[in-house]
Amino acid sequence: MLNGMRLFPASLSISIAAMMALGVLLGQSSRQEEAEDYYKKWIEQDVVYLITEDELEVFESLTTPEEKDAFIEQFWKRRDADLTTEINEYKEEHYRRIAFVNDRYGSGIPGWKTDRGRIYITFGPPDETEYHPGGNYKRKPWEGGGRTNVFPFEVWTYNYIPGVGQDVEVEFVDRSMTGEFKLALYPWEKDINLHVDGEGLTTAEKLGLASRAQRPGLHPGNLNNMDFMRRMMGVRRKDLPMERALQYFRLQRPPEIKQKELQKIVDARVSYQVLPLNLDASHIWIDESNALMPITMQIANKDLQFEQRDDRYLARVGVYGKVTSMTGEVIAEFEEVLNSQYAEHQLEAGRTQRSVFQKIVAAEAGRYKIELVAKDLNSGNLGTSTRSIFIPAMEADHLVASPVVLAERLDTLEGIPERPETFVIGDVRVIPSVTRKFHPDDDMGVYCQVHNVQIDQSTLSPSVEVEYEIQRNGRLQARFTDRSGSSINYASPRRMVLVRSIPLSDLKEGDYELIVRVNDLLSGQKVVTKSRFKIQGS
Repeated sequence: MLNGMRLFPASLSISIAAMMALGVLLGQSSRQEEAEDYYKKWIEQDVVYLITEDELEVFESLTTPEEKDAFIEQFWKRRDADLTTEINEYKEEHYRRIAFVNDRYGSGIPGWKTDRGRIYITFGPPDETEYHPGGNYKRKPWEGGGRTNVFPFEVWTYNYIPGVGQDVEVEFVDRSMTGEFKLALYPWEKDINLHVDGEGLTTAEKLGLASRAQRPGLHPGNLNNMDFMRRMMGVRRKDLPMERALQYFRLQRPPEIKQKELQKIVDARVSYQVLPLNLDASHIWIDESNALMPITMQIANKDLQFEQRDDRYLARVGVYGKVTSMTGEVIAEFEEVLNSQYAEHQLEAGRTQRSVFQKIVAAEAGRYKIELVAKDLNSGNLGTSTRSIFIPAMEADHLVASPVVLAERLDTLEGIPERPETFVIGDVRVIPSVTRKFHPDDDMGVYCQVHNVQIDQSTLSPSVEVEYEIQRNGRLQARFTDRSGSSINYASPRRMVLVRSIPLSDLKEGDYELIVRVNDLLSGQKVVTKSRFKIQGS
């Protein structure tokens, strides 16, 4: 023991022990967006051209990550043409299109933001493509004939677009000569000589049978002169101003979907209130790219049915869980039976307790969806819960802290168990408070790991100051400062484990935030990690 700190050999560290126990070889993964930014990016970039106004209104009304993840899942299912396959072909194709346009059409701005990118993402590749590099151009008969000079332009032809029409021609013009082709409303927008007197005349204009002002879209009066345009200027019906305007408008809309069951989307987060349960997940880094993901479920015993078995009363809960990546890859599946049993004289008190289940899954840095189903095997009642979790990559050579685990029970063991045990991380048994709700007479356990702390080679220990601060509505309520290292359970150059019990007796009922601040006095680096909790009456 040095300054209240227990030092163990590096070979017994939780990262190595856990990896060997789980037998998992984990690859590398790059940093992804912060959790809150994921939903913003999904709305403002990933599906900005697909999502309907009604869907957007529903999504913006959702408040929890679980609701939003359920919405996203149903969003893609509603567009999947073949629900019998595991792969959502629509979603796969959509992200392929985004990658394609970002590679092909970027011009100072990302390809997905350009007009060509938007049309390609929304409607897919055209059936025919016509490209003109600019310069001298001979107009087609329906454009009026004659020659002129034009900006670079492209014409995409789609045989059919649902909600838009058949034989759809979409024209893009690079008027800025920068490579950014913008969607054109009228065919005259590519004409460099449009406002040059005597230049670039159509056949009818050369013969004196029409004037430039009569070209479709150049003057409001044209809208009432459609017979003249078709007869004297060779304009096709689909090139008439009103038809072009309608097509332009339709191309701005999201592609059609078959059904609009928005209420089902909101309710896709199935939650059987017959068996209420709480689900929580956190992460503990193993290295820069890999982590352990403790998944914890809690059920109140009062919601379970106890059956007498000899001289004991037994409740049994079947648990099935699945962890998937955001691409649908199954990372882990697990199935367990949770037993809670009491003698007859213990049953009344036992019903006031909670049954807790935990599964630790190894995962790369990234975003995951956790789905869990629990069944009371005595009554048949079901409960389900879904939660998302984002595991960021750990910054190398920077002081970083894992999420704070608030525990209803926190015990330091004599040593690291020879084999993995439920709720045990290293030599600490951590039973998380899944609801983060405590009573005023409770002591709240705090577990946190800090990485890349410097070690004083003369003492083989870190030199840190740890501050535990409790706030309510941004106002300080309590502060506990550890300068002696009494809350350090383990330390090595790679990882420092903080274990602390905080009394709550001086706090009133309400919502609070715990802020853990760590100051590495050797490196000068600081890190902060937080967690919210609630104090409620007995």
